[in-house]
Amino acid sequence: MVEYILGNYLVEKGKITTEQLKETLEKQDSVRVKLGLIAVAEGMMTMEQTNEVNRLQAIMDQRFGDIAVSKGYLTDEQVGKLLKKQGNSYLMFMQALVDSEYVTMDEVDGLVNEFRLEKGYSNSELDALKSDEVDRIVPLFIPEDGKQFTEVISTAIRTLIRLIDRHTFIGNAEMVNTFPQDGQVSQALSGEKGIIDCFSEGDGALLNLCSVFGHEDFPQLDMDALDAAGEFLNCVNGLYVSSLSRQGSFLELMPPDYEDVTAKAKTTICKVPIFVGGHSLYFTVAELA
Repeated sequence: MVEYILGNYLVEKGKITTEQLKETLEKQDSVRVKLGLIAVAEGMMTMEQTNEVNRLQAIMDQRFGDIAVSKGYLTDEQVGKLLKKQGNSYLMFMQALVDSEYVTMDEVDGLVNEFRLEKGYSNSELDALKSDEVDRIVPLFIPEDGKQFTEVISTAIRTLIRLIDRHTFIGNAEMVNTFPQDGQVSQALSGEKGIIDCFSEGDGALLNLCSVFGHEDFPQLDMDALDAAGEFLNCVNGLYVSSLSRQGSFLELMPPDYEDVTAKAKTTICKVPIFVGGHSLYFTVAELA
């Protein structure tokens, strides 16, 4: 998720082109993040120290970590921690950018800090984004009066990543009073703290979801396609309800339907844009009336 959030920011700022972002994301799947980049990102080494170790690697038949330890820049324990981070999506994305020579290693920290300042993130919030952990990232995009829905929103995004497209990412949510929308499927979760949530079309992502989950190439978002979306929503909510039950809270799943979510909402609706395969859909959630 983090690679799309940062990648789109770099495109907006003219640092890279849309085509370069696409190429970088394709390359990311095969890139192996260099320990030097991780060490700098984690604050364990300076860029000067990393450059020195890289120069030594050119004349010594030793691994980066071994040289860094011998120079006293890292401990064996720190090298072990860095090795575990080589599969991190943020670091893989940055490594792919550097390998493609779209940015230099010296530019990485500056670009990320510009992003942090423009978005108004604290250092801890930026660390949450870099972690690429859904539960830590989602709260950054939810307004304060929608925080109560963070867990179900996170469940929806995790399920999309696992079952539909692993490059799914979230946009900034907003609280709205109504959300009349054609092409939607909703489901009520009845109980003491009941909610109603809904998937609705943006610019094609819901139709794609229906086709992938329903294992059928739906030409349009008709009732057959929405049935597949309803099954997917039921899957999301089933996972959410199961998680709540382990915490001692219980909600009952009602059958999915196709009504405007506004009609059953008790309060304002949290409207979350989600991007899947280059297109958008909306996940909306509110307290159940």
